Amino acid sequence: MKLREATRPLASALQSGHGTLGLYLAITLLMTFPLVLSWRSALPAGAGDVWQNYWNFWWWKHCLLNGLNPLQSSMLFHPFGTDLFFHTHSPFNQVIAMPVNLLFGEAAAYNFCVVLSLTLCGFGTFLFVRDLTKSPEAGFIAGVIFAYFPQTLEQTLEHLNLFSAQFIPLTLFYLLRWSRTQRAADALAFGACFALNALCSWHLGLKLTFLVGPWMAWLAWQNRGRWKRFLGSTAIAAGLATLMVLPLLSPMISLIADGSEYFLKGPVPRGIDPSYLLTPAYANPLFGGLVESRYLERAYQSSGFVCYLGFVPLALAALGLRRSVRHAWPWGVVLVVGVVLAMGADLLWNGTRYESVRLPFASLRGVPFVENLRVANRFMLLAGLALSVLAGYGWKTLRGRLGWGLALVTTLILAEYSWHPFPVRQVDHSPLLEQVASQHGAVLNIPFHQRSRTVHNMVDQTVHGRPISGGYLSSYPPEVEARLRNEPALASLAGLPEPDAVVDVKRLRELGFGTIVIHKYRLQSHRNRLLDALRPDDLLERKRILRLGGIPDETMAAIRAQIDAMVGPATMEDDILAIYFL
Repeated sequence: MKLREATRPLASALQSGHGTLGLYLAITLLMTFPLVLSWRSALPAGAGDVWQNYWNFWWWKHCLLNGLNPLQSSMLFHPFGTDLFFHTHSPFNQVIAMPVNLLFGEAAAYNFCVVLSLTLCGFGTFLFVRDLTKSPEAGFIAGVIFAYFPQTLEQTLEHLNLFSAQFIPLTLFYLLRWSRTQRAADALAFGACFALNALCSWHLGLKLTFLVGPWMAWLAWQNRGRWKRFLGSTAIAAGLATLMVLPLLSPMISLIADGSEYFLKGPVPRGIDPSYLLTPAYANPLFGGLVESRYLERAYQSSGFVCYLGFVPLALAALGLRRSVRHAWPWGVVLVVGVVLAMGADLLWNGTRYESVRLPFASLRGVPFVENLRVANRFMLLAGLALSVLAGYGWKTLRGRLGWGLALVTTLILAEYSWHPFPVRQVDHSPLLEQVASQHGAVLNIPFHQRSRTVHNMVDQTVHGRPISGGYLSSYPPEVEARLRNEPALASLAGLPEPDAVVDVKRLRELGFGTIVIHKYRLQSHRNRLLDALRPDDLLERKRILRLGGIPDETMAAIRAQIDAMVGPATMEDDILAIYFL
C-alpha cells in the first residue's frame, strides 16, 4: 500500500499535459547530467560534427546580425567563398535556439536543442501512443523508450540533425487524429509537423516518409467513398508543408535540375553489428564494465554503433505483440525492417564482416533521393520508435495488474539506457585568437581542408571572426575545390602538405590573407604523446585524438622555417598555436 501511495504523484502527473512534459524535462536533465551544470561552456563530448554544428550556430547568428544569407558564405574557402545549399544546417534548431544563442552563446544553443529534442521526443511519443492505446501510462513508457534510446543518446554527441527527432512522433500523433476526425485543424498540424521534421533534417524527412507513405495509402483506401473531403484535407496538409520547406528546398531543387550531383556521397560501411542489439552501451554505469572489452574492439568508433534495444523494452514489446497483435503487428514489421536496414549492405557479426551476405540496404543504392540515406545505422531510429510503440501496447495489457509498477518499470528502462556521467567536453580556445580579431585580412590555417580533421579551424573562427581558408562542409561544391586546386599558393598547403611544400607569402598577401596560424597540436609527435598517455577504456578521448590527424614534425618544421625567413618569427605563440601577422 505504501508503494502504491508513493507512486500516485507519477500517475497523477500523466493526467496533465504540463505535468507529463515536466516529467520528461526532469528525466532529460537527469540523463544528460552534468551537462546542465556547464551548459554555457561545454558540449556533449563529440569530436567532429558537434563542432560543425557549433559553428553553424555561430554562422546563423552572424548572418542575422549582419543581414546575410546563411546559404552563402564568403567566410569559408577564402578568397573564393562557397554556397551552403547542401550543407547540414538543421534550420529549425537554428531558429528556435536563436534567442538562447544571442543571449548565452553557441554552446548554450546546442545544449538547449539537446534538452528540447529529448524532452519533446518523450512527450510527442507519449501523445501518440496514449491515443493509440487509450492509456496514459502506456504512452509514458513509450516516450521514455524513444526519447532515451541508447543510439539517440549517442547521437547527441555529434549530430544535431539526427537526434532532433521530436517531430516524428508528433507528426504521427496528428496524422492519427486527422484520420479519426478529418478536421482541417488536425490536417494543418500534421502538415506543419511533417515540415518541421524535415527542417530539423532532410534525412529525418525521408525516414518519416517510410512511415507516413503506407499510412496515407491506407487512409486513401479507407476514404474511397468520400474521396473529395480526403483529398481536400490532404491538399491542406501538403500545401502548408510545401510552403514551410520551399524557401530552403527550392535552391537545392534548382541545382539538382541543373544537373548538380555533388550532394550525392558514397555509401558508408557503418551498418550495426546485430550481435550488439543485446549488448548494453559501454558507458552504462551498471553494465558497461561487463561489456567494455567488446566495445574496445568494435568495428568503427563513429556515433551510431550503439544499437542496444534493452531487455525490459523487448519484454514489453513481445507482450504487446502477443496480446495485441491486431493493432501491434504493423509496428512489429517496422521494428524488423528498421533493424534489418540498419545492418547495412552486408552482414557484420561480432566484429567480422561477411561481404558475401547481401542485405536489403544494398537495394536502396541508386534509388533517387533515398540513396542519400547512406549511413545504414541511422535506420535504428525507426526501430527505436517501433519498439516504443510495441512496449506501450505491452504495458496496456498489464494495466490493473501492476498498479505500483509504472515507476519501477520506468526506473528499470532508464537504468538500462543511462549513460552516467553523461560525457561533456569544455569549449576552450587559445586567448591569442582574440587578438587576431583586430587584424585585417583572412586567416590561413595550417593545416586546412582536411575535412572533419580541421573542423577546429571553424571553431577558431567563432572567436576571431575573420574569413578562413578551407572549411568542413557536409557537401563540397565542386567549383570551390577546383578553384582551390588551381591556386598554387593554397593547393600546396591544403590537406596534408608535402615536406617540400612552398609557402608563397607574396601571393598569400595578394589573395587577402593577413594572418597565418600554425596549429601545433596537430603535430604527429603531439598526437602520439596523447595516445601514449591515454587510458585504453577512454573511447571518446581516443576518438578525439585520432581526429587530430597528425602532420609529420619535419613537414611542419620546414613550413615554419620558410615563414620565419620571409616574415620573421611568430608574432604570438603558446603551447598550441603560432601566429604570424603578414
